[in-house]
Amino acid sequence: MKDPIADYLSRYAEPEAANAAIKHTYAHCLVVPAYDEAENFLQQLLGEIDDTTDLLVIVIVNAPKDEAQKNYDFAPTQRTRKLLAALQVQSLATALPFGMIIIDRVSTGREIPFKQGVGLARKVASDVALALHQQGRVISPWIYQTDADARLPHDYFTTPLPQRGCAIFPHRHVSEDPEVSAAARLYDLHMRYFVAALKRHGSNYAHPSLGSTLSIHAQDYASVRGYPKRSAGEDFHILNKLSKVTPLTQLTTPYIDVQARTSARVPFGTGPALTKIIQVLDQDPSGSSYLSYNYASFKLLAQSLAEIAATCQDTQAGKAEFSPRIRQILDELGLQRILPQLKNTSAATKQRQRVADEWMDALKTLRFIHLARRFHPDKSLLETLHGEAQELQLLD
Repeated sequence: MKDPIADYLSRYAEPEAANAAIKHTYAHCLVVPAYDEAENFLQQLLGEIDDTTDLLVIVIVNAPKDEAQKNYDFAPTQRTRKLLAALQVQSLATALPFGMIIIDRVSTGREIPFKQGVGLARKVASDVALALHQQGRVISPWIYQTDADARLPHDYFTTPLPQRGCAIFPHRHVSEDPEVSAAARLYDLHMRYFVAALKRHGSNYAHPSLGSTLSIHAQDYASVRGYPKRSAGEDFHILNKLSKVTPLTQLTTPYIDVQARTSARVPFGTGPALTKIIQVLDQDPSGSSYLSYNYASFKLLAQSLAEIAATCQDTQAGKAEFSPRIRQILDELGLQRILPQLKNTSAATKQRQRVADEWMDALKTLRFIHLARRFHPDKSLLETLHGEAQELQLLD
């Protein structure tokens, strides 16, 4: 049987992994992409950790390549090149309390292709971590992932993790700016609401997706061929792949504090969302005008999952029965392509249901909720949580 790690490293890893070599052996490895960050971000990131002497930090200093895209701003790249120089000085001139590898993907000719963004950055650094684990230079099989704007809790590396799969640490966005802090609270509520509502209504993909909160077992990382090369959403998509082959464990403690920052560095995600929420709060400081998914959309999702399951359980290969609204959404998601498999009575019910579960994955679930807006428009998040979704118990 092939070793999945060796197979991945020989066929799918980025070139930097082939050159990974260090003299010392470490217990743990932490991957950190850094783009346009403060020079002291590592002190903030690791300031609470009890003991870093057995820790290797792989920092991939990266910036998107100028490919003549519209409104490209070179200033962040210039600042990131200064960050690279500062980190190189620190690593040479200072007795750091942890090991560090600095990967340069910001210097001229080494930038990240614009459309591959942070996804490729995470993949390069994680591939290096994987290679070092394979060499026996990193003992733990867990590749810890975070971001430069996080602050890790003191017991981060001593928190027990499951045997395999992916561990997801809980998080909260924090800010000393009252305006940003208020926006961050609403954003975190929105994300927690989404996950809790999916879980309540039977989705297999009810988990948060935030790159700064993940720890991925080396074998499982290799089995899904690493991070997708995307400029945003790489965390969502690797979790979507992992969830189909290995358990995702949502830890209840300890919390990772993530700096809430308004930003347009990525096309979607926390930064752009906070900017929009602040605009809402400027008009309505109560936050009641901030809209989120209608709770009825999740009920529609639950009904669709039940109707799909009924199709898989049908032993007569009859006509699949779907409610009109659900059929409309599922057809847009591509139901017709897999419907013959779901109705194939020569296959076991379990096998047919597995096909359905893998088809209705995290991406299609999110698209379903978005498409359901045509029937159930977004509503005030706070009103929803005080009213029909009070059962989720998300409000303090």
